[in-house]
Amino acid sequence: MTYEEYLTKLEQIILKKLHKGEDIRKIQVLKNNNLQLDGFSYRVPGHREQPTVYVNQYYEEDILDEKIDHIAELVLHTLRTCKLFSTQEVMEVLDFEQMKSRIYYRLISREKNRALLEQIPWLPWLDLAIVFYLRIPEYMIDNATALIRTEHLDYWKIGQKELYEAAAINMAGTAVLFEPMEHFLERYGLETLTSGMYVLTNKRKEYGAAAIVDPKVQRMCALKLQGDYCVLPSSIHELIVFPKSLAFDKEELNLLVQEVNASCVREEDYLSGHAYFYSSETQTLC
Repeated sequence: MTYEEYLTKLEQIILKKLHKGEDIRKIQVLKNNNLQLDGFSYRVPGHREQPTVYVNQYYEEDILDEKIDHIAELVLHTLRTCKLFSTQEVMEVLDFEQMKSRIYYRLISREKNRALLEQIPWLPWLDLAIVFYLRIPEYMIDNATALIRTEHLDYWKIGQKELYEAAAINMAGTAVLFEPMEHFLERYGLETLTSGMYVLTNKRKEYGAAAIVDPKVQRMCALKLQGDYCVLPSSIHELIVFPKSLAFDKEELNLLVQEVNASCVREEDYLSGHAYFYSSETQTLC
C-alpha cells in the first residue's frame, strides 16, 4: 500500500466513525527543514479547532486494514480527549500584550526552509535564519510551543520590529547552559574522557542553539575558552564549542559535522552542515 493510499483509507475510516456534530479535517503542515506532516484536526460546535494529530509515523508499506482501523480509533480518541479551548482562552493568545512575554526566537537552516520562510517572519543571521515561536500557556497545553506565522502579526497588529524586540528581551532573560561535554553526556548515561569541548544550550534544552546569537554569549564563550573558538552545529537545540587550538583542518571539521548530521541528528533538528569560527580579536562569528 502506498502512503497516499494509506492516508486516503485512514481518512475514510475516520469519517465513518464520527459522532453527530463532530468535524474532522485532514491537513498538511510544513515543519522545519521542509518536513511535510499529514494529520487530522478536530472541531465541535462552540469551540475553536483543536491541536492536530499527525499520522506519518504510523505508515508501513505492508500495513493491514486492521491496523489502519486501530490508528483511526487512536486519532479520534486523542482528538476527543484534547482540552477544548474556550473563546476567552483563544482571545488571550490573540492578545499581543498578554503573549509578548512568551515570545522567543530560534535558529533554523535558511537553505532547507525556503518554502517555510515565505510563510513566517524571519531575520537573516550568518547563513541561517532567526524565526520566532510562542510558548503556549501551560494551563492550555503543557510544554508546547507554536511557530509564529505572518498571520499572527496581523492578529496582534504589530510589525516584525516589535516581534524581535519582545523576543530579544525574553531571550536575554533565559538562562544559558555552558558545560563540559562529559557533564552533558553523563545525564544520558554516557561516559567519556575530558575532551576540552563544551555544550552550549539553554536550561530548557529546547532550541538552545539560538543562545549563540547574543554577542554577550559569544564573548562569554571566548572568556571561558580563553580566546578564539570553533562552533559545531549539533542541532537546533545545542551547539558544541571548543578552543580553536583543538581544531582540525576546516574541511575535516565540516566533514565531521556532516557525518554527525547524517547518523545522529533527526531531520527536523538539523541546523547546518559546516562549522563556525569566533575571533576574539574582532569579536565576530563567521
